[in-house]
Amino acid sequence: MRTTDPEEVLARIKKAGLSPPHRRYLSGEGLLVLGYPAENLDETLRGLSRVLSFEEVEETGLAETPLPEPERFSVGPLRFFVPAEDETPAPGEIYLRSTLSFGSGRHPTTRLCLRLLTELFPEVAPETVFDLGCGSGILALSAARLGAQRVLAADIDPRAVGEARHNVEKNELSGRILVVRGSLDAAALARFDLVLANLTIGTLSALLPEIPGVLRPGGAVIVSGISTGQRGEILSTVPRAEVLREETEEGWLALALRF
Repeated sequence: MRTTDPEEVLARIKKAGLSPPHRRYLSGEGLLVLGYPAENLDETLRGLSRVLSFEEVEETGLAETPLPEPERFSVGPLRFFVPAEDETPAPGEIYLRSTLSFGSGRHPTTRLCLRLLTELFPEVAPETVFDLGCGSGILALSAARLGAQRVLAADIDPRAVGEARHNVEKNELSGRILVVRGSLDAAALARFDLVLANLTIGTLSALLPEIPGVLRPGGAVIVSGISTGQRGEILSTVPRAEVLREETEEGWLALALRF
């Protein structure tokens, strides 16, 4: 749905008892994407119609939609190239195809994670990094480009895994980044200097208390996917965590924590 105030929409949905298990706000397009299980979808839509107003829009075929233009953007020392088709990036750029999964760099939470990653990297100097919920692999790729020698990237969505593997191969980083399908269990037998977790509030609340178990002593975690109003809620799940840094953008929040 199109909105300029996603927090207000989500608050109304939550009040009606219809909070989605998955949500994403595409600030550049002003689109709020809600993900619900297929079961009882008709009932869910009826409930949403009682708290939100809808209008019918004209459907357009894919053939009438022009291909997007190639996009370039930078975060600190990192330079990204998002192709329209399969163009070749310039030397030093990170190639990033993001068609099916989260992680194009357009969402504030991704940019926040990238900013904290570039700020924290010299201090933590991580050799090993775990990107939990990697999407397109943008954070894993960035960690490797900044100097991490071994990076594990995991996602439960097989489409995201395929896309992340494609991006790793295109950036010639297959020797340093391993992409697997899974969640926190993918790191059960390893320990990392840094964990990156850009997730939804529900998933993050469930997994964050377990993340110290995959960190080396003195390791850190960068988390996002949460609004500024959810800061207290997420920190309450890890009361012993030290906040090293935090960044905000458009009502979204990212935190760098040490346990």
